[in-house]
Amino acid sequence: MKTANKIHSTHTHGSPESWNEVYEDLDLSYSEKADTQGKLFELVKIGFLNEIFPKPPAKMLEVGCGSAFVSLFFAKRGYETHCLDINKFILKISEKNFKAEGIKGKFIAGNAEKLPFPDNQFDIVTSFGLLEHFENPQTAISEMVRVLKPGGLFFADIVPDRFSCQTIGNVFNSFVVLIYWLLKGKPALGLAKALRNFKPAYFENSFSWQEYKKMIEKTKLKEIQVRGNRPFPRLTLPKSLDRIYTLILKSTIFIWKKFDRRDNLISKTWGAGLWFWGYKSKG
Repeated sequence: MKTANKIHSTHTHGSPESWNEVYEDLDLSYSEKADTQGKLFELVKIGFLNEIFPKPPAKMLEVGCGSAFVSLFFAKRGYETHCLDINKFILKISEKNFKAEGIKGKFIAGNAEKLPFPDNQFDIVTSFGLLEHFENPQTAISEMVRVLKPGGLFFADIVPDRFSCQTIGNVFNSFVVLIYWLLKGKPALGLAKALRNFKPAYFENSFSWQEYKKMIEKTKLKEIQVRGNRPFPRLTLPKSLDRIYTLILKSTIFIWKKFDRRDNLISKTWGAGLWFWGYKSKG
């Protein structure tokens, strides 16, 4: 019973033990060619970040960096990037991606709820797909703000467990996975993998954007903004169809960018993710 409680506790504080399985199914390489849906999603997000990030040189921390796609993009453009993750396997992948591009970065194994940095260290502190994996994200948010310099930018891309366009995508993905394994003669495995689209191995909270905003407002941030983003789901597709889907998505870029920048309930409901940003008070 104690073991089960221990696993649950870890599970609700970032779920680090569950991510290796997830990473096995992801393309973790770095490329600025938007030839897959995953790369396109990253590059469209970076296009928005370019609009709000301070100009280089700036000292940047990405908390829960994963493959560190965003950090590497900005490191190539003169930013001093620090990449932190509790998962040492993915941290090695991010370091490998930096080396492949001939770019220097700093890689730190650490806990988002107890960042190993003094106060007021960074011009930018970011996280992408991190805060939804905490039962109570308040501690991680406060830590991110603590290490931010006065006047510095806080940015979090959060994908909580809620209805969005990805809900429709998950229905499609479950159907595709189930059919694939049925054809392979493994229906039980197919069903198990299909259900993972709705009950993933990692923990996801279900806080609303209003609840997240209240948490962020408890910190020293001001000028807090919220936007829904990405009106298209991530789909499970073979490579050939992934390229076709990516081409279709590219044809919508003009509308997509407008969607990401609109401050309305439609984007906050339908968008796959939620963007929050603000600036640390100088007072």
